[in-house]
Amino acid sequence: VRVGVESCDDGNMDDTDDCPTTCVPANCGDGFVRAGIEQCDDANMDDTDDCLSVCLTARCGDGHIQAGVEACDDGNISNNDACLNTCLAASCGDGLVQTGVEECDDGNSLETDECLATCLVATCGDGFVLTGMEDCDDANMDDTDACPNSCDFARCGAGVVQAGVEDCDDAHA
Repeated sequence: VRVGVESCDDGNMDDTDDCPTTCVPANCGDGFVRAGIEQCDDANMDDTDDCLSVCLTARCGDGHIQAGVEACDDGNISNNDACLNTCLAASCGDGLVQTGVEECDDGNSLETDECLATCLVATCGDGFVLTGMEDCDDANMDDTDACPNSCDFARCGAGVVQAGVEDCDDAHA
């Protein structure tokens, strides 16, 4: 080691050991990948490329969004938040319930099952007929039309006069 000129000199031309050919001790960010210690070293502090500033290869779940590769990366394995553990942004219809945003998510676009394509739980009055649970659903609050607010077909004896269907209804069948 030449004092004042070199910090290290191991006498070889190996840039993957503790003293590369620059004669400056190897460290993360010097552009040389130290064998067994660093996974990569691109000599920059950019955490959006394929090599993180800590000399680890970028991957989904590391907490850094890799530009052009990941839509998000929140660094956790939860599939119930805005970023899935596949580094895709959560969305209605992906089959995973985003806590606080979606009531349900069955991953399909059916409007006749318990979870609507809007990721809201099907209810009487939503305008969609829930198979096996509702006879009708006209999405209005008019209890005198052919589909009452109970989503059961209007019947004589229901206590409500169905316009155009019956002249009177005394609530007795």
